[in-house]
Amino acid sequence: MGHNDIDYEHKFDKTNKTLSYTFDNEIQNKMIINALIWLGTGKKVK
Repeated sequence: MGHNDIDYEHKFDKTNKTLSYTFDNEIQNKMIINALIWLGTGKKVK
């Protein structure tokens, strides 16, 4: 969660390579969606 990690200091190459991706983790995304559904309905999501 948070912001993408980008190689602005060029530690790996001479480009601004993206090192991580926000919301690119399936488990994290499911947790966030389940939390929002739970907050909105009070029902447990499988």
